[in-house]
Amino acid sequence: MRPMQDTSKGLRYRKEHLECEHYVTNEQAIWGVWQLKAGRLFVKENLKRPTLVFVLEGELNISTARAIDKKVVAGEMFLVPTGDNFYGRAVRNSLFMRCSFTRDIALCNRFSIERLRDCMLPEQLECGAEIALLPIHPLLSKELEITRQVLQTGLWCLHYQRIKLEILFIELRGLYPREDLAALFAPILGEDNDFKDRVLRVYPEVNTARELTEKLNMSPTGFKRKFQKTFGTSAKQWLIQKKKEKLLRDILMTNIPMSELAEKYKFTVNYLTTFCKEHFGKSPTELRAEAQA
Repeated sequence: MRPMQDTSKGLRYRKEHLECEHYVTNEQAIWGVWQLKAGRLFVKENLKRPTLVFVLEGELNISTARAIDKKVVAGEMFLVPTGDNFYGRAVRNSLFMRCSFTRDIALCNRFSIERLRDCMLPEQLECGAEIALLPIHPLLSKELEITRQVLQTGLWCLHYQRIKLEILFIELRGLYPREDLAALFAPILGEDNDFKDRVLRVYPEVNTARELTEKLNMSPTGFKRKFQKTFGTSAKQWLIQKKKEKLLRDILMTNIPMSELAEKYKFTVNYLTTFCKEHFGKSPTELRAEAQA
């Protein structure tokens, strides 16, 4: 009889896995595992796909389009939609996972993500609704830990990642109330998601609503009507909000001199101070000092 192999030594036939075309560890990977020491920063800009983030250990202060410097602790999860910037700082040594997906995935073969729209509250339908933090169910936590351990052996097979993604969504479907899932997925639920995705993909390349209209090859009237319906605000105000988010990130999360920040955002130094006081209630120097206190 052939003796049983010791399975405690990690990935077998590693060279074959590394040479396989389905071995994926970069931004194309569905799953990712991040570890941060206390005080360290992380930045993920202009996400290409909606991404669920699961904090397994520690504590983070995170900022996205729907949250500024929000505390997230071990055992909580949240969603960052396509096109958003995701950045923050580890308050304590932290371990977290991310899972990126496309909206064509369903919670199960009988329940699409879009059906959650019927469970949304009126305030969740509004653009800019605050980020929703959900507790990680104990059974889901075990599933994530198994996935993390397998990935750490070096098994970054895309087929494995897809299977684990499908398992995740089935477990979300079975373990959470629909109202909670509607709050979690609210940022990506909408009547015209194709238009929303196009806007989120190209907006980093433009500075004005006119440039965005031209980039999407639409008539001004049609663009204005569709943008208002999809995002709940004008393109001009939405782009200003995006600039505010990036500027605040740079103030809070970097040590870039204020003179360089002003140049980056096409402000004078004096107007940078005026802009911050108007939109954030304090000067950029005061904001940074509070964040580093």
